[in-house]
Amino acid sequence: MKKTLLATSVALFAFAGPAGAADFERDLGLIVSGVVDSWAGVQFIDDGTDDDTVFTNGGEGLLSLPLGENISIQSDVKYEYNTYATESAINNDAAGPRFSYQFATHGSWRDPSRGLFGAFGGMGSVDAGILGGGSFRQDHRFVGGEAQIYIDNITLYGQGGYVDTVNDFGGLGLDDGFFARGVVRYFPTSDSRIQLEGTYINIDYVSALTGDMETFSVKARYDFLLTGMPVIGDTPIYIGYRGTFRENCSFDGADRDDHTIMVGTSYSFSGDRLTVDRQGATLDTPDFAIGCTDATS
Repeated sequence: MKKTLLATSVALFAFAGPAGAADFERDLGLIVSGVVDSWAGVQFIDDGTDDDTVFTNGGEGLLSLPLGENISIQSDVKYEYNTYATESAINNDAAGPRFSYQFATHGSWRDPSRGLFGAFGGMGSVDAGILGGGSFRQDHRFVGGEAQIYIDNITLYGQGGYVDTVNDFGGLGLDDGFFARGVVRYFPTSDSRIQLEGTYINIDYVSALTGDMETFSVKARYDFLLTGMPVIGDTPIYIGYRGTFRENCSFDGADRDDHTIMVGTSYSFSGDRLTVDRQGATLDTPDFAIGCTDATS
């Protein structure tokens, strides 16, 4: 299967070291830095039973602390929340989470001129509504390896690892599996960025069901600086798209998908966007709330 081949390729890249990276030399060492990100948007859902549209929003925070010349530790936390959170589950036209969150810790070794390799682990939770009433909560834990390669003004970023889920839906949910993610970041200027990424997740069902669930998520994002704004001055803005495609969803084996269009703002502290990417808070985690039981994430 093409998706499986893609996942394997990304996973192999994630555990490769930064050797052979390019020549974009940076003299400065690692820095204390952070990123605060907030967005709002519209989500179009097809959950295999019905179509629906919701307003959604989310945010993310990153903080990186150097522990020496080349070693650093970084934390990240993210959340997402949609308009179903204010409705009774029985009124929902499509099944899916009201809100989700996750957080992680990364440890890494980095040469700001060439690349980075490290490991990370974290956990999160999704609170979902179920068609016909009721709710569903699914917790997840994950560990993995990651690497970045720096080539002039391009960053290549790969991750791969293991994810385990725990749910409260009577043994009909997901069990454990693996994930892989690949990201390409291109910086036209030090304060603008074009980012493309793909995430693949394969998780087995618990014993009450058979087979496994496959999810493939794609994202595109453009960050730029909106200059000359009255009162607030120069403002970092981004526009983005996320599409999530699922195969072999539980109960009926249907394929399901959703599409999100978002507009947000992202502030980097202790340097411009490229400096923070190479010397500070450059790491994040895949969106794990994208399983078949999580039709709006």
